[in-house]
This record gives sequence, C-alpha cells and structure tokens, in this order.
Amino acid sequence: MRRHIIPLLLILCALLFCTAVAGSVYCGYALAEPNLPADRESHLRQLIYFHFAIAQLSVIGTGAILYLRHLRWRRYYLLVSYNEKGLKLNPPGIRMPSARVYRCHLGNIAESALPPAGAPVLVYPMFMLSGHSSGVKLEKELSAAYAARGLQLPNLYYQPVLGASPWLAKAAAAYIRPLLQNDSAVLVVAHGSTLTDTPPEPALFCRRLRELLPGCEVALGYFCQRPEASSVLPGMEAGHILLLPFLLTEGLHTARDLPTEEDAARCGKKLTRLPVAAALLTHHTTDS
Repeated sequence: MRRHIIPLLLILCALLFCTAVAGSVYCGYALAEPNLPADRESHLRQLIYFHFAIAQLSVIGTGAILYLRHLRWRRYYLLVSYNEKGLKLNPPGIRMPSARVYRCHLGNIAESALPPAGAPVLVYPMFMLSGHSSGVKLEKELSAAYAARGLQLPNLYYQPVLGASPWLAKAAAAYIRPLLQNDSAVLVVAHGSTLTDTPPEPALFCRRLRELLPGCEVALGYFCQRPEASSVLPGMEAGHILLLPFLLTEGLHTARDLPTEEDAARCGKKLTRLPVAAALLTHHTTDS
C-alpha cells in the first residue's frame, strides 16, 4: 500500500464505524416511540442489524489494514555501497524505518552487522553500474559472510543498482536546469566496463535526462571504454559543456580521468564540472 492511502482508509473505516453507531442509536430511540406500527418496527430492527454489520466490517477492515501495514514493515533493508564513501547514501524514493536498515560496503561485508533471517531482506546495491561487483561478487560475499558466522541465509531480494533509479535523472535535471545557457550541453562521463555487454545505466540516465531537459544536447562518454569522453567532447555542438560524472563519489577517477578545462579550451569550448551524479540526490533532497 502506498503511504498516503493507509491513513485515508483508516479514516474511512472510522467514519463508517461512527456512522453505524449513530444510526443504531437513532433506530433505538425510534423504537421507543409509543404506538409504533409493526412494519415500522420491523424496518427499524433491520436497520439496527445493518448498522451493526457495518460497524463490524469497519472494525475488521481496520484490523486488516493495520496487519497489512505491519507486514509491509516486516522486512529488513541492506544497503551495500561500492565503497566506504557511499555508506550514507539512501535509495531515493524508498521509505525505510531506521531500526530495520543495515549498511555495509563491498569491502567490509564480512565484519559488518547483517540482517537476521526472520524476515525478507531487500538488498539495495548502491552502485552506479550493474555488473560483476554488484551481482555475482555481492551475492558470494553475502553468502560467505552468513556461512562464516553459522547463520541461516535469509531470503535476499536484490533491487536494481542506484544508477538505474529514475530519481537520479530528476535530481540531475533539477540541478542542471538553472545552469543552462543558450549554448550549453551536458556531457555525462561514466566509468565503463570490461564486460561483453555494456551496462545500460549510463545510457538510460542520458535518455531520461534528455526527456527532462528538452532541447538540450546530452552526450555520453566513458573513461574505461569507447566512446571515450575525450573523443566525444570535440564533437559536441555547444560551446559551454556541463560535465556530469556518472559516479558514486568523488575520488581517483574524478581527479584523474575526466576531461579538464584545458581539454575543452583546446576544442574552443568552456567546461563547467558538476558534482558526481549520486551527490546530486542529497542536494535535491535538501532543496525540496
């Protein structure tokens, strides 16, 4: 159930209960009238039974709604970041009770506290790209960590990586929109992969960004595969390039592998470097 539907349903059940009780009280007073015709008395008694049934249904409905709500929270959340810097990130658009949230990163799963096996566990890989690390390696590390402690492996339900979230493009568009000029374009630079199939998240992000920024040129380049960002930059039509790293955190790649202002100047362009894409989620949440 969606978060705002549950209170509305509970209010509806409360209104039905109050209406049924008020109807029963009214019928009781009406039955006390002297010289009441037999058909009128029979009708009022039927109404009392009807109101009693409505009151019972509203109570049962309230119990069912609260039980379903309880079932919804009867789960754990395991947020696995690619590195230590991403531990504070939350999956956007997901409401999580803090008491049921566990966090770790790919390098310290063996030492971290992990959810018990008493309820389903939603695993959120806080990675920008799907691939070996967010798939096979993550599953093996979690299985090994539970086995090493002699614990039962809970039911793990793996969610899409952070880079696939539509909230990511919304946050980026909200950040970029005030920065756009008449001659602006966006160059998204992703890590890339050595897998046979290119991870789809960067291209999906760019498609969403084009939809959110109509008329704005959005190009995609990599620094670990082709097309390389350095070769995409000269071919862009705009003169002002907003460089958006499709990365989780600031680090070695942002300091070493991104096109620089000097690279842009050699192409006759001006370059503005934006924060990494994942950091824009926090910025967007703070602003809104």
